[in-house]
Amino acid sequence: MACSLPVKKNMDPICQHCYELIVGNAYQVTSKEKGITMLDIVVCSCCLMEAKRLGLHTEEINLRSKQVSARNRVSHRPRLNI
Repeated sequence: MACSLPVKKNMDPICQHCYELIVGNAYQVTSKEKGITMLDIVVCSCCLMEAKRLGLHTEEINLRSKQVSARNRVSHRPRLNI
């Protein structure tokens, strides 16, 4: 007999660094080298402090918004030559 987990409509945001539930504000941490994105993750406020200490670019984001940021509207296909 097969079973399945209940489908959850809204996924709770998880920090992509420490994998803890993001409570409160979420932050995008990015790092580029020679125009190539090397790091692009969403983190919690604790991991934000570590990212700032390391000198990485950070910005607050709204995960509850359904709008797609201008940065994410562009497909990655042209960059990857697919």
